[in-house]
Amino acid sequence: MIEKTNRKVVLHNFYGEGRDIYEDELGWRADSKREAGSVVSRDIFRFEIEEVGLNLAFYYLDDDTFYGIHRESYPIVCKVLPRDRSRSKYVGYQCDGDTHADGKVIASFDDEHDIWDNLKINGHSLEEVLRRSYIIGLN
Repeated sequence: MIEKTNRKVVLHNFYGEGRDIYEDELGWRADSKREAGSVVSRDIFRFEIEEVGLNLAFYYLDDDTFYGIHRESYPIVCKVLPRDRSRSKYVGYQCDGDTHADGKVIASFDDEHDIWDNLKINGHSLEEVLRRSYIIGLN
């Protein structure tokens, strides 16, 4: 267990008072790394999204936006997920992280293998974005 005193808070009160998001909680979680048998982001994405076919929902800190990759649709859509700031003052409760929900489509792909190299968010690669994101759903 990592001591809180040695951890850097990147977002205060995400899910309520004192429920902070720490830098070491950004990106892929330990269980995804274990399942993919890798700590390399591309390998984890390949396993979880391309092979298993899971949907991915995440909150990108750098632009304060929730995104989703909805793998169950054809074409596969990447979109900004709906957010209702009036629901709560806490960011974590402003979006359900449901990739099925309507949202602004920012990209679509006929082939899941094209997402990693071609999806750009604000000019950043998916690898860069996920490194600075809190994953809220992988299902």
